[in-house]
Amino acid sequence: MTDKNTKKQLPGLLGFLIKFFQISLYIPIQIIFIPFAIIGLIVAIYKEMGKSKKLGISFSAIKALQYRWFMHYFDTRPDPLSVAFTKKFSCESHFGMWLVMGALIISQRLFGFTTKLGKLVEPGEETVDSTAGIRVLTFDKIMVKYVDEIDQIVLPGAGFDLISLHFTKGKDVKVFELDQANTLNLKVETLKKAGIKHDWITYIPVDYASESWVDKLLEAGFDKTKKTLFLWQSVSLYLEDDIVKDTLREIADLCVDGSIIAQDFYSKVFASGEYSKAAKKFLSIIEKMGEPSKFGIDMSNDPKAAVESFLKDCGLKMTEYIQFGKKLDIEPFYCIVEAKKL
Repeated sequence: MTDKNTKKQLPGLLGFLIKFFQISLYIPIQIIFIPFAIIGLIVAIYKEMGKSKKLGISFSAIKALQYRWFMHYFDTRPDPLSVAFTKKFSCESHFGMWLVMGALIISQRLFGFTTKLGKLVEPGEETVDSTAGIRVLTFDKIMVKYVDEIDQIVLPGAGFDLISLHFTKGKDVKVFELDQANTLNLKVETLKKAGIKHDWITYIPVDYASESWVDKLLEAGFDKTKKTLFLWQSVSLYLEDDIVKDTLREIADLCVDGSIIAQDFYSKVFASGEYSKAAKKFLSIIEKMGEPSKFGIDMSNDPKAAVESFLKDCGLKMTEYIQFGKKLDIEPFYCIVEAKKL
């Protein structure tokens, strides 16, 4: 019995010793990086907050690009396009982020030391702190699932995400990206500076206050008779309830049989900032940059039924539902869904 117990304890002891060894190596590297990290943080904050505000660029769109940069260097999602883009992007600092994250990146590559930032949780075990990476991979899977089956892809509020470039190069599919003029003009300018080919994508600047995004989409060559994937991610949180509903109804009107709408939703309690300290902190930062959270669905009772009912009101039938944190004993706060026209 003693020998068996000893054998069971060895893997745990070995894991502890490996982790202790990794931390012992990481600490001196991080100490060396501290002055560089301070410089990098100053440079990154200036570009992310100062320059973006001056140019009228969405801060949340910049953070989305930043996380893809992290995922590339922490080996959770290879994305050389986002790295090349970031190097030429005036509202983010590749150099600054490397100075801030350098100790962690080097430690992970040299001897396998990882933190929460450098790891992905298992699907269904997401918390507010660990949602971003799984969200990116989930929308990746949706793109891969449909890219060879549909004729068109539309990304309303595309921001600086390069998902369409990542998955549609060489494919027989038309791609349309829509966003504010400042955002898309800077995106195209940066793509050119980075030498990233993008000629098969149609970029449609829209002034949402005075123009119809649907009219602009149709003018750009969108064909209402063809199967389409609408990918609308990480946008509804910052819109009024009626705008979210109107947008989804407009999308439904553009759909033919076989079209798919992929969309994410946050809960009402998350959008209010009452969900957790982490959620409140995140929303506070975004609000200071001019993007207050406005919309969420009441997920307190039966989240799947609540989302399904909301989509039905918009003329859509839910076909897939992914609840983040489903395996954990936590209040629902976020989901990704697929839907089709009723």
